[in-house]
Formats: sequence, structure tokens, C-alpha cells
Amino acid sequence: MDHLPSLTSDCSQCAALCCVGLTLDQGELFAIDKPSGTPCPNLSRDCRCTIHTDLVDKGMTGCTLYDCAGAGQRVVQMRFNGESWRDDPTLLPAMMRDFNALKPLHERMAQLVEAGTLDLTPNLEAERVALLTRHARVWSDSDTLRNRFDAFVSALAQANP
Repeated sequence: MDHLPSLTSDCSQCAALCCVGLTLDQGELFAIDKPSGTPCPNLSRDCRCTIHTDLVDKGMTGCTLYDCAGAGQRVVQMRFNGESWRDDPTLLPAMMRDFNALKPLHERMAQLVEAGTLDLTPNLEAERVALLTRHARVWSDSDTLRNRFDAFVSALAQANP
């Protein structure tokens, strides 16, 4: 499906949107509390993690588990032409808005791609492809799209108990 955006994270093409946008709650997965919209204190000026090689040892295991499914780089490269909030802080609210809107769409696209490895009925396969196409064309989520995805997952579960 060549019309799909990349669903693989490429941090080199992003502006550390997850390191700013995610809320971190101190506990088993994170050594610190950090509200959404605040850059992680481990983030360098060039949007790189200063403790990347030591995340687990530093109590930041949650960072190693997170994957935006390509939403971050898509926002930065396609919506903001490669610009970073670090160079222009006025971009941050719009970048966060777009990242938070696109992230669930990318997560569902990744699930739909994975569903393609199953032995689907022709109707389920047609709906999977239609959902992938629709998810790839929009930049924000909707109740209609979520409901359609949920109905697909329910039908998939019934067909593959």
C-alpha cells in the first residue's frame, strides 16, 4: 500500500514531539513527573535525548517502550516543512495539536497493517483496506472513523475467535 505514510518512527526526522507532548508520571516506567507540553529535562537543544543509551538505568524504561508509529516525523516534515519548535517556539502549540491528532490515526494504521497478516474474509479485507486509505488521508480523528475502526475490530474478533 504505497499510499500509506511511514508507520515506522524516524526520530531523526522529528523534533522530539513525544519528548514534549507526553505526560510522564513518576513510577515504574518513568523516574520523573513531566506534564504534557513541557520538554523533557533530558532533551538537548538539538532535540536529542541526552540519556538515550542509559534510559533503562536512569529509570526511563517507558521511553524505550514508546513508538509514535511515524506520526512525529509526519507532522514535522509534512505539516511544518522540517521546522522545529526549538528554532521557533511559537510553533509548539500547533505541532502538539497536530501530533496529538495524528498519533491515534498512525497507531490504528499500524494495527490495520498487522491485521493484513491474518486470513481475512474478502469483506473484512476490503474494509481493512478502506480504513487504511481513509486513515492515511485525514489529519485528525473523528468519532465516525473511530466507530468504523471499532466495528472492524469487533468483526475481526468474531471471525477469528
